[in-house]
Amino acid sequence: MLSKSQIEQFNSQGYLILKGAIDEMDIQRLEQGVANNPPLDGTLDPNAPVYPSPGRYTLATQSARDPDLAFVIEHETIVSSARDLLSDDPVLTAYVIYDRTPDGAGLPAHHDYKRWRPVGSSMHWLFTIVPFCDFDEATGPLYVAPGSHRTERVHSGETPCLEVEPAIKPGDHEFIDPGLQRGDLLLMNMHLWHRANANHSSRHRVGLFNKYAAAAYPPATGYYLFHDDVANALSEEGRKLIAVHSDREIATTRAVLVREREETEVFFLETKDGLQLPGGEIEFERAIPDWDLGNFIAPCQQYLREQVRIETPWLSYIGDYPEDDGLCRVYGYTFNDNGFPVGYRGIWLALSQVPVERLCSKWEIEAVKRWLDPKFIRGKGLSQAACRVDQFAY
Repeated sequence: MLSKSQIEQFNSQGYLILKGAIDEMDIQRLEQGVANNPPLDGTLDPNAPVYPSPGRYTLATQSARDPDLAFVIEHETIVSSARDLLSDDPVLTAYVIYDRTPDGAGLPAHHDYKRWRPVGSSMHWLFTIVPFCDFDEATGPLYVAPGSHRTERVHSGETPCLEVEPAIKPGDHEFIDPGLQRGDLLLMNMHLWHRANANHSSRHRVGLFNKYAAAAYPPATGYYLFHDDVANALSEEGRKLIAVHSDREIATTRAVLVREREETEVFFLETKDGLQLPGGEIEFERAIPDWDLGNFIAPCQQYLREQVRIETPWLSYIGDYPEDDGLCRVYGYTFNDNGFPVGYRGIWLALSQVPVERLCSKWEIEAVKRWLDPKFIRGKGLSQAACRVDQFAY
């Protein structure tokens, strides 16, 4: 359990280091897990096509199903520290082990709140970083800019989702080397600016860079969908850390559209099979190449253009529900009174008057109620294409 002063330091500086928090035996077990799961899915560096050419690589997709990797998900020190700093039950949004091979380039200054990424679009999450070697001048320090997370940028607005103002990049002189060593635990705010130097050593620079979000703050794009095998590699208590997992794949996407009149109204399409939320089969958007799949806002918005003739500036994740042989990733949007009052290709129904027997999927009312549930604190999710222009523009 963290002390009051440690929590205060994290809140004011945006990071906290627990020296030697991860036992040497645990690091060695993780290294065995990495050896059994080489990062052969490719590299985030387009100039490094074959591992272990110089570059920055991540573990194979779903490799956390290996018990020698999965155990750290529920590591008591990591989970309890995340719970203290998030003031909520933590859920894993990304399992990431980076391997920066010898001569692999560094990363420029950046922060990781990103509205198009499953791992970055929650409104309240943090990094749990564990170096497997000393991040020194040879292997490449990880620099942080204390206080650069600027939480005052986040505020409520006119929509049910929180607003985030554009980030303010700190000056080069504001970055420090916190001196991370093998087995340390760095807890870092999602908005904190950081950068990394290149690996000039002959050794691999490897570290765990997992992300945990507060349970009440789902990612705006939707969670990264872990396979059931990942959850099954954990204890019964540890499975609570995996928000969504399935042996099915996400195959469709739909949108909950609501507006406030005398009573909350919900929009449905009228199909030959009954009433249905707008949407359809997913397509993968590749505007920004990345490994953490799960953002299906672009195809969902395309269906809204085609089926409802509206262009939503954003959508926000509600949940994943069974549909046919796969899962349906469902997003929500609440109308304001600024739109033009034209007809829609469908019908608006008062929530209490929806004929449940006519719904194509029996979970649709559950999804609507989840969207309206005030216990969830949401952000605005954008497509990759929108974020290539400006992720703070809407």
